[in-house]
Amino acid sequence: MFANNSFEKRVKELANRSGLKLAEVSASRAKLLFTIGGHTQPLWILPYGTVWEFSCPSIVAVENTAELPQPLLVSVLQINATNKRGFWCLEKLGGKEVLEYMHNVPESLLTPDEFERICRSTVSEVEAFEQACLSLVRQLA
Repeated sequence: MFANNSFEKRVKELANRSGLKLAEVSASRAKLLFTIGGHTQPLWILPYGTVWEFSCPSIVAVENTAELPQPLLVSVLQINATNKRGFWCLEKLGGKEVLEYMHNVPESLLTPDEFERICRSTVSEVEAFEQACLSLVRQLA
């Protein structure tokens, strides 16, 4: 119980000191919303013991992973190979398999500057990927 209360307190402190506004916060998760390119991108933060998971879902969501185009999966695996701190993965959300970007970090390493950098870079990674996907779809149409 104490650890959960400390998450809520600590995430509020980091968000406040970094100039970011929390949309939701509880003992088990926090949500920030970023407005980029005319739409809103959510970023979730979940504590897993001493490690916090920062995750941002993309627009790529399918009922079955077999529906995911192989070139798309190869692309995110290549991105994973060059990123040393964040990674693309699949997560079951709302009954669908969603491609999302995650970054896990020990809570003890989070300063307000690092917190802001992780939040913004995670959202930026998803935004760049989505823009590339949308551009490809427009070219194929």
